Amino acid sequence: MLKGDLRKQAILDTGEALFFEKGYVGATIQDFLDALGCSKGSFYHHFESKLQVLTALCHQKAAQSYQAFQQQVYDDAISRLNGLVYYAMPFRAGEEKTIALLLPLEGLSDGKMVLEAMIDARKESFFPEMLRLVEYLKEKGEFHYHQAMLPELLWDSFAACFQLLMREAAAIQTGGPTAGVVQIIEAERFLWERLLDAPFASMELIRADEALQTISHAIMRLKRMENAHL
Repeated sequence: MLKGDLRKQAILDTGEALFFEKGYVGATIQDFLDALGCSKGSFYHHFESKLQVLTALCHQKAAQSYQAFQQQVYDDAISRLNGLVYYAMPFRAGEEKTIALLLPLEGLSDGKMVLEAMIDARKESFFPEMLRLVEYLKEKGEFHYHQAMLPELLWDSFAACFQLLMREAAAIQTGGPTAGVVQIIEAERFLWERLLDAPFASMELIRADEALQTISHAIMRLKRMENAHL
């Protein structure tokens, strides 16, 4: 790594630690400078704001999720497509830190931009492979659709599912019911199977119980952080 790349990665690592320790709103540029022992000029050479740091973290996490997906071995193309959506959706086991990072931003103006950056980053990483798999399964006769834009619409549905699940996670954090998570995931699975005319029960995407457990662990993580600052 070049010196500039090392500094940029150090800022990202520091940002992730600060956002967990103080929250996105509470973390300041001065906190970055103190933790890094660098000047404002050095920080601003790489990032214009803490918002840009967080959006860069979103891209980094998306790339890491895609690498984790690529390391898996699947029996067939449908299983691989399910695996792709599973790794693209940050509500799987092991993504508690990502959800804990995003939850406090719900309802904030910067939060909308960060969520959009997260979705864009995941599309950049995952969509080309998703498109290839869907078209391959269509050629094999396992999927049946005629509209060329359908894969793009499927991704839009995935993005909407992601946003709805984040809202449900925020509601659960304030004591709301958990049934919405189950309903959203079931509806998303139903939508994929119907739009693709896929075999019944062939699309799993992500299990509702795993998503709920990931949300629960993220909320507990945030509560521990809050208690530590009391």
